[in-house]
Amino acid sequence: MSHKLCKAFLRGIFLLKPPIRDPPPQWDLNLVLTSLILPPFKPAAAYSLKLLSWKTLFLVAITSARRVSELHALCVRPPYLIFHKDRVSLRSNPSFLPKVASQTNLNQSIDLPVFFPNYSDRAEQKLHYLDVHRQLRYYLDKTKIFRKSDQLFLSYAENRKGLPVSKVTLSRWLSSVITYIYQLRGKELVSNPKAHSTRALATSTAFQARLPIDTICAAATWASPHTFITHYKLDMASRNRANFGSTVLKSLFQ
Repeated sequence: MSHKLCKAFLRGIFLLKPPIRDPPPQWDLNLVLTSLILPPFKPAAAYSLKLLSWKTLFLVAITSARRVSELHALCVRPPYLIFHKDRVSLRSNPSFLPKVASQTNLNQSIDLPVFFPNYSDRAEQKLHYLDVHRQLRYYLDKTKIFRKSDQLFLSYAENRKGLPVSKVTLSRWLSSVITYIYQLRGKELVSNPKAHSTRALATSTAFQARLPIDTICAAATWASPHTFITHYKLDMASRNRANFGSTVLKSLFQ
């Protein structure tokens, strides 16, 4: 087959099944994170076990970019959870088999850093409320009295309190905390948020901040950048492109 025929053939395949992707998640990560440092998510001693569970899960999800199945498998039994001075290291239950079952992924820990532990002003103190290290310590302290499982995340329902939750429940918690914050702030959600969208937003935000793609892929346990570019990298510039239209319209007032 000639070179021209090969190009035509591949072009035809592309046109038959173009790489159409779903629109990016219609919720604002900055809005959610900003809300997590405000009441009713602070002070920690004042909010309910439900909100504590939601906040802890969301912070672990967004700072690790892990799948719900991996978050579900996290274990609190030493040495699977260790608090270091500058980070917290988490590992899955050894019986868990990840989606990408490579030797690296099977033995890789999730290392989440401290965030403004030695704050110097009011702004940094507020940001410290997003410290996953601090949040996990508080969550473990609050749940140790009724804990009945080594699984990190436990049910707060009275009839199942202290028992491990399912992957479906964790997905619902992630969706619920986003929806709850939007309702709390009087904002409208265009569509119901999906739990998996935290993974896409976390990695795309890191990519936009110029974090090396190899580091992003290692954190999200992707074997190659192809998976990120093809399925997860979001179009973060869409809002900037919308500025073009508003600039044209504003010319009326100039």
